[in-house]
Amino acid sequence: MHQSYKHQTLFFAIAAIFAVAPNIGAAADTALPEVVVSGVRPNPELIVSDPQPTPKSSVTKEGINLLGGPGHTSIYAPLDLMPSVIVESPDPYGLSPTRNINIRGKDDFHIARDVEGLPIYGIVGGTDLFDLENVAREDVYRGGLAANQGLGVSNATGAVDQLLLGPRAKFGVFAEQAFGSFDFRRTFVRVDTGTLPQSGTRAFISASTATTDQWTGAGNESRNNAMVGISQQFGESVKVDFDMVYNKFKGDNYRALTYTQVQALKSNYSYAYNTSLTGNAATDVNYFNFNRTQYENFAALAKIDVKLAEGQHLVLKPYYWNDNGVAYSASGSNVQIWPQQNDNIGGVLEFQGHYGMGTDVVAGYWYQSMQPPPPPTDQTKNTVAANGSLNFAGWTTLANIDPYIVNSPYFQVTQTLGHTLLSGGLRYMDLGAPKMQYYKTAGVPNVPIDQVWGYNPTPDANAAVVARNYYQFLPNIGIRQELSPEWSANASYGRKFGRPDWGPQASNYIGSEAAFIAKGVSLQSLVNQVKPELTDQIDLSARYNNGELNLVPTVFAAKNQNRQVMVVDPALGGLSYYEGTANTTQYGVELEVSYQINKSWSIFGSGTVASETYDKDTPTLSGGADLATKGKQIPNAPKSMLKGGFTYFCGGLSITPIMRYIGQRYGDSAQTRPVSGYTVVDLNASYDFGHNIRLTLNALNLFDRVYISEISPNDTNLNGATAYYAGAPRTVAMTLSAKF
Repeated sequence: MHQSYKHQTLFFAIAAIFAVAPNIGAAADTALPEVVVSGVRPNPELIVSDPQPTPKSSVTKEGINLLGGPGHTSIYAPLDLMPSVIVESPDPYGLSPTRNINIRGKDDFHIARDVEGLPIYGIVGGTDLFDLENVAREDVYRGGLAANQGLGVSNATGAVDQLLLGPRAKFGVFAEQAFGSFDFRRTFVRVDTGTLPQSGTRAFISASTATTDQWTGAGNESRNNAMVGISQQFGESVKVDFDMVYNKFKGDNYRALTYTQVQALKSNYSYAYNTSLTGNAATDVNYFNFNRTQYENFAALAKIDVKLAEGQHLVLKPYYWNDNGVAYSASGSNVQIWPQQNDNIGGVLEFQGHYGMGTDVVAGYWYQSMQPPPPPTDQTKNTVAANGSLNFAGWTTLANIDPYIVNSPYFQVTQTLGHTLLSGGLRYMDLGAPKMQYYKTAGVPNVPIDQVWGYNPTPDANAAVVARNYYQFLPNIGIRQELSPEWSANASYGRKFGRPDWGPQASNYIGSEAAFIAKGVSLQSLVNQVKPELTDQIDLSARYNNGELNLVPTVFAAKNQNRQVMVVDPALGGLSYYEGTANTTQYGVELEVSYQINKSWSIFGSGTVASETYDKDTPTLSGGADLATKGKQIPNAPKSMLKGGFTYFCGGLSITPIMRYIGQRYGDSAQTRPVSGYTVVDLNASYDFGHNIRLTLNALNLFDRVYISEISPNDTNLNGATAYYAGAPRTVAMTLSAKF
């Protein structure tokens, strides 16, 4: 049976089992009853700052509803008002995998994307798994992390954690219908069973479908999603929560601009892949249907909470994620096809103890196995025939790559002493990098990958990498001091980890192997140039909250070691490769503020002034002249950002305009490619008709500003080619929602 059919069958089989869950046995319903508040709360907080030592900001459910946009699928979209955060994408609805989030100047390659504290998302492939209607809160960690926070193969950028909205205590149906610019359509339905009699089981099932045309004119995107959640109490000591999700995405790629095109942005704003075939193969590789991705994802996670004694719990959290996808892209005069089938399986076993005298202890162990890619294990090149079909022209990549294995024990101890809170911990990171063996592809026929090995392809002696482990201790310590009922002060230090990126290193080598061999460079020697990135982060902050005014100023600094950068080496004939030799120094100031003026008016905003520069010039693998990077700001890192808005509430009407200013960025470390800053205004309005019926209007980029949103490959690029993506023009969407 095809892999995708197996996952769909499993999904609906489990859903059917839990549909008859009342008959599985009796259990005490010890969950607290759901509190229903009548009326509408005026001006709810969108973003709250947690007064813990490590800097954490959370987007509330009200914030997700407002900031998640009409697409309501992107894990990044609700975070765009955070200080030091830029959400970059050409897609106004957040469906496309062409996107990036930048936190304190660092891109999302080294971000931990967690769900319920678990690193479910794989390294490559797939799109956002969860509809935002099923997300209760999103936490963002910009600075240091406690040992049990930000689990993932990388957290040097920080961490984003989605907390799911579990099954509700009362039966209910929630439905939404949205439509908007560029033929956008989205439907979402969720049904909660409530607490079932006899068994005490709670469950929900949801489904959504979304589709939109690309605003550039070529291509479209579609997404279908289904999710089931179950919560079951067994006696007084055991509670089990289980969630599974199926997600299918298909979309045409947005086409990137070159820096030359950026200089005439208005003329090239709607630059897109070709909408028709010409019969010229070199031109037709840029046909939109030859530049697309599709992913079919299945994921499941559980939380088994066993109460050992009062205040002491043993928690087991297993998880699984599978991606079955394929990416098509123009590569020179060919079309490259990259199948992406990978598995991500792991779990966390954690003891949580709360003891007298204000002592809290967390001790746990995280294990994970990740099946590649990256790097790619199999890719083909294909030519475009005169009739528009693709003809196999050979394998470009063929490899056996073992799984990545992570073993990571940790502990965290927190002690409250009067008005002082002390917290410290340690995580040990053991990242097992795989053995890699590439094969010569000449004469290997066009057969499925599992049949290729029957043709005995020849191992490539120059393209082999031995397995190795990267070890690192990641300590953290923090203190929080209550100064008065309104004022508190925090200080924290934490070391964070970023995995070496073997993917593009291997791909660059395989793509130019003959040239590298001519220079005496093997793949092993090239891979040896990348190391784990280490970030030593310090944050000092204060917090004032009198119930109406909330003010959080933060000063931060960091030293970053082994930052991976991409080099185009003139002494190697322009060959490109990555090396982990860059050290940078970072410092900055952030401010978060919100003020409830009265029941009708509230204001909110954030500001950032920051710098991250290279400590020295960057040496090259060839031993040629160093690249002049010392003192230069890293790419795609603005020195200033300002965001804010207000909410006016009257009766059932709510109006929220939001402004975002992002300062000048650069597309390279030599700072020869400046990208102008921009200011974008969004308008969000809703009207509550009563009886749980609401109409919402989203107007994104209200004044139709022409600007560059995403810069790729982001902060790693020293002197190579950079891709630029224009931000979406004015986009208007309406959503009608109802709850029964």
